[in-house]
Amino acid sequence: MHLIIQKFIDGQLPEAMAKALVSGNLPVPPGDLLVGLAHAVFQETPFKEAAVGTLTAMPESLLSSALLLPQDPPDPLGLILTYRKEPALLETALLHPDMTSAWMERVVPFLPGSVLEIPLNNQVLWLERPAILDLLEEHPEAEYVIKRRVNEFRRDVLRLATPEIAAERLEIIDEVEAGRLDRAWSELPMPSAAPEEPQAAEEAEVDAARPEAEGYVDDEGNPIPLSLTKRIMRLRTNQKIMLAIKGGKEERTFLIREANRLIQVNVVRNPRITEGEVAFIAQMRTVNEEVIRVIAANREWLKKYPIVKALVLNPKTPIAISLNLFKRLVDLDLKLLMRDKGVTEVLRREAKRYLESKMHR
Repeated sequence: MHLIIQKFIDGQLPEAMAKALVSGNLPVPPGDLLVGLAHAVFQETPFKEAAVGTLTAMPESLLSSALLLPQDPPDPLGLILTYRKEPALLETALLHPDMTSAWMERVVPFLPGSVLEIPLNNQVLWLERPAILDLLEEHPEAEYVIKRRVNEFRRDVLRLATPEIAAERLEIIDEVEAGRLDRAWSELPMPSAAPEEPQAAEEAEVDAARPEAEGYVDDEGNPIPLSLTKRIMRLRTNQKIMLAIKGGKEERTFLIREANRLIQVNVVRNPRITEGEVAFIAQMRTVNEEVIRVIAANREWLKKYPIVKALVLNPKTPIAISLNLFKRLVDLDLKLLMRDKGVTEVLRREAKRYLESKMHR
């Protein structure tokens, strides 16, 4: 290793020289420079931003030449795979003989879909770290053929999935590819092998006891297909949480009625949720109080009158939130609030007092 790089790693390089190094302004061979840049980035040094800038500006040909050398430690491979996107460069790094399973697991989430087949085919590495397969399956750019092969490997090589679980996951992938299920289904984790927590088990029993033909509808009155509700009810809690985070409208409509607090909260944190859904959820008296708090903490949602009205009129809303919002209601809704026996007497009284004060102005 170049003496300057060694001193930089050991923290013995003067700050001015360290800045010059990570900026690429010292006469250091490209291979050694990559070692220094990797140290600056992955050890969270003050030079991280400059190091990333230097790496992204380096010509692809220069990096390709550096990758022909042994990479010990393999940190430069991780650096390139995390911050560069050229397919040929990534392929060279992924196939490098010094690539480790630890680094493969770490970089898979950063890879573009075009190169995911390389780590999938590296059986040596994912046998060491089966989590690599999980990351490949959950990757948002993974083609369905990759997801199928992941499940086949789990079943046939790792013996991590029973034939029944593998068959169902392969069926889900087919349904997603055909457009009959939301893409989020193909990104679900494996069912949690650990036993459910006592509370989660009780909630699961409550959910399982619900009539399957209960007739769930979304905020626009559209019914949720019975086949979808049955499929969701078979999921483990960890899978339902992920589906709540990523799923579509039908999945959110069903999952917001789950007894589990984490599932409900992640439904309203789903980036795809609509304002209409939020207003619908805000008036539900079966949701966990934390869901109400999440909605009330979102300034953009509180700009929408239907959401504010739903929160104020919902007895599940904490009184402090209701008292903070009720003055935004129009007079007609204030009168309804005054007569609503479902809300607290304090809120009814404050609504009456506020309305009377408006009339005497």
